[in-house]
Amino acid sequence: MLVINIFTKVLKYIGILAGMTIPYCNHSVKTMDTVTPLAIVVPKIDPGNTARYVTLEMDVNKGQHPSFYFTDLPFDKNKGLMLMKDDALLTDYTIVFKILSGGIVNGKRYPGFYYTDGTGKNINYKYSFAINANEGHTTDTNNAASWAQINEILAKGHAYMNHSMNHGGTDIYKAIKNAEKNMWAHTHYRMTEIVPPGNDEGYVENGLQLGYHLMSSEFGEPVPDGNNNPDNQNVSWGSYIPMLTQNFNRVLISRTNLGDQWNAAELKTSKAYIDYIFNHPERNKKLVGAAFSHGPFGDKKEAADNFFEFMMYIKHHHANNDSAWITSSKELMDYENTKAKIIVASENYNKQTGHYKIVFDMNRIDSNVIYRNLSLKVKEGTISNVKAEGVNEVTFNPSTGLINLYKTDRSKVINPFKDPIPPQIVSITAKGNLISFSYDKPVIQTKKQGYEVSGNKIVELKGSGKDWQLVMQNPVGTAQTFFYRIQLGDAKQMNKPLSRVCSYIGNPIKR
Repeated sequence: MLVINIFTKVLKYIGILAGMTIPYCNHSVKTMDTVTPLAIVVPKIDPGNTARYVTLEMDVNKGQHPSFYFTDLPFDKNKGLMLMKDDALLTDYTIVFKILSGGIVNGKRYPGFYYTDGTGKNINYKYSFAINANEGHTTDTNNAASWAQINEILAKGHAYMNHSMNHGGTDIYKAIKNAEKNMWAHTHYRMTEIVPPGNDEGYVENGLQLGYHLMSSEFGEPVPDGNNNPDNQNVSWGSYIPMLTQNFNRVLISRTNLGDQWNAAELKTSKAYIDYIFNHPERNKKLVGAAFSHGPFGDKKEAADNFFEFMMYIKHHHANNDSAWITSSKELMDYENTKAKIIVASENYNKQTGHYKIVFDMNRIDSNVIYRNLSLKVKEGTISNVKAEGVNEVTFNPSTGLINLYKTDRSKVINPFKDPIPPQIVSITAKGNLISFSYDKPVIQTKKQGYEVSGNKIVELKGSGKDWQLVMQNPVGTAQTFFYRIQLGDAKQMNKPLSRVCSYIGNPIKR
């Protein structure tokens, strides 16, 4: 166990140090406004199967009292990986996507990567791509994946994670929501998981407020963001999700940096991480590993071959044997949400005929859940003639009792441009030891501890409605900046207590 813990920490800090040298993920990009969605032509999106009810029917040849249960992981897998790549570089498409899907990279054809769903159906490996959803995605706009390529990646079931609009910013609401809106405008895909940029504060509590429940990051130690309470127990530092014990309303997962150059040394470290996850002493909790990189980059030919070898190592690992779920952040969270919110509307078994019928009601599942897939196993008896209505597809395995229901429904996803907007600070000015700031909507609040001014002390918070003031102990200096933290304050829209003011981290003060 000690060896495992040391290995985890080594990987974690290698990741932090490596990240400090990467030109893409540690520099902000030029700020730009969210585009107008009417100005963009988005490829036609198939809404999928929109039925509320799913009817599952089968014959049970043996047994008088069949029952079923949902499997902990899809397809009854017992482990998994959630692999991520940051910054929406061109190689998301030209290397990672092509190798996973089967395509030509550097003149070489790769076969693609699949596992089975336990019934013989092949499922392609999934990846999660963290994107700064501005028009260039990175500091190197000539090296960014195009929106057409991003739409093609999405069509294959991969995920995009919110990495903020411009890799940071002082207005955390806009950093998150503008990225969400711009991604939607170009793709009609709503991001529902976050990769905070670097170890910036503000993304945990504000992400939760804005409907995000999975956040994977290096998480600064400490970050005053509600994730250190007080000894980081709200973060899983092992770079994995313990699927059997995880609170899926608050999934804060550290992630191992696999390296960015994808050279021989990094390949060795990456393989060691797979050994760590697949052979972990707590693997009975059905761990899903979380790891990321910025590469492979396109200027090194060996990078593609090493990435392919890494995928081959996963596929043919002695502890795998088709037992690993290679998933995306979206697929993972959608499965857990579906499993938690689905209702068994009726369940009937006819002893005389052996006919077994189950009706599921999906009405309570969150609107932004796209992949409403379920895996279940029938106990007591052998299943046959399995049929389902209200789904895209059903597969089954008579020998194990495993049934997989595939259902994609995009029709209910909420357009983020229609989300309610919490009160926004529109001006911050200082004169002497008084800071005046205004909201665009009336707010109510009592806690001055929600506010901070760097290098100064707040004596009093006063005001009402849209206009408020901070009385400072000393005159406000030119270098001092303004902070409001959602987890420490109680500012909310008047008459709308759920509309809380989001964080402002280091805003300039006008004089």
